[in-house]
Amino acid sequence: MAFDLAGFCAHPDDAELIMGGTLALEAGRGRKIALVDLTRGESGSRGTAEIREREAAEAARRLGVAHRESLRLPDGRLEVTPAYKDLVVEALRRLRPRIVLLQHWEQRHPDHAAASRIVYDAAFLAGLKNHRPDLGPAFRPLKLLYAVTLTEAAEAPPSFVVDVTSAWEQKVHAIAAFESQFAPTPGETGPSPLDRFREAIELSARRHGQRIGARYGEGFVVREPLALAGVADLVGSSF
Repeated sequence: MAFDLAGFCAHPDDAELIMGGTLALEAGRGRKIALVDLTRGESGSRGTAEIREREAAEAARRLGVAHRESLRLPDGRLEVTPAYKDLVVEALRRLRPRIVLLQHWEQRHPDHAAASRIVYDAAFLAGLKNHRPDLGPAFRPLKLLYAVTLTEAAEAPPSFVVDVTSAWEQKVHAIAAFESQFAPTPGETGPSPLDRFREAIELSARRHGQRIGARYGEGFVVREPLALAGVADLVGSSF
């Protein structure tokens, strides 16, 4: 089994919030996409792990994602340890994604920062033939892309921006699948959690979109150079 793209994030709903438009766009183009949640989100203030698992499956369906799983690491207690890295190594070798989308390393939530480092390290280790051969044949993704939407790095210039205007409503629809997180609780007044999140998400997407002359965008950073066959491969650039 090999996937074109895989998103690795700390919690259910992280991927929808920070890269959902890109995932929906690529799924619509026929790309085979996997999502891997490192935790079940069981420490969150709303819902339960079981509820969020069902919501995550529905959100994946709305995005057009072919496969979703959870590594069931402890929510709120992610650490950069050899054991946690090796769980990601096994997932990478099994799913074999050409491109991995992950969370940026500058994060207020400690789980998000830890997830970024765990996946980064695991992507390197997964390519070493003699590292844990019991976890599957060596494999290393072609490229890691770090999402900067809704992060402390959101104001930093992204390496590139994906125009997600055509997939925007699909992204919002996928986020709405997490009713336990974003639907009002009994007696809750004022704007709903979804409305508050949508405002923040839309503001970030509009800022990224403005960089490329689009209505909505999702920004990404790469840590290594991008390989181009020629400068004509660059599209949508402004001079």
